[in-house]
Amino acid sequence: MDEDASYLPPAEGFALLADTYDARQGGDPHLQLESRAVVELLPPLNGLRVGDIGCGTGRYALVLARTGATEVIGIDLSPDMLARARQKATSAELPVKLARGDLLASLPLPDRYLDLAVCALTLSFVDNMEKAFAELARVLAPGGALVISELHPHVLRAARAASAAAFRKDHAPYLRFMDFEGQERRIRRHPHLISDYLAAASRAGLVFEKLLEPVADTHLAAQHPQLSDSIGVPLVLAMRFRAG
Repeated sequence: MDEDASYLPPAEGFALLADTYDARQGGDPHLQLESRAVVELLPPLNGLRVGDIGCGTGRYALVLARTGATEVIGIDLSPDMLARARQKATSAELPVKLARGDLLASLPLPDRYLDLAVCALTLSFVDNMEKAFAELARVLAPGGALVISELHPHVLRAARAASAAAFRKDHAPYLRFMDFEGQERRIRRHPHLISDYLAAASRAGLVFEKLLEPVADTHLAAQHPQLSDSIGVPLVLAMRFRAG
């Protein structure tokens, strides 16, 4: 029941999720679309200093470390997620640096340090877009690129509408999971509009370059029947910005 769910702040929620996060995400069709979109937006990485901001268990940090980047730094709010990322990087013998940092406070990086920042599936857990983009812009070198990805606002706002219809309450969308004691836990998500991303980036001095909105198609729906009613609907948002 909705009343039995427990809402957790991101750091606490992802601490509980860390050990099972990769297994829970495996096979998610949204991730298939999202990863293809992010890779399409990445610039050539040879010789670049790269940051994976909100790296979680290291999904992109490990990919970036295999692409010829000079330095790869993964930063996350959750020490537990970072511990999983460290295990994976060590096992793969990849030279990924990992550090705890808060996008709404201060990232552990000097000004103008990164040639590329990737912030994937992170910003919907952030309520203050102005602070987040200002901090991302601070750590980007002149001409550096920022690539972000998120569930599409359409998906998140549809989730809010469905929750309101079912429970007669205006709930924010959320990442839902069951803890080891069988209790439902939720981490709130914020359904920022595309215009919110563009406005926050512009105020941070970043220049918009490209936007991708991958949609569910018949091929994806054949693999994932739960998407049969979503053919033609954008599921993911990915954008690239450039520092001035």
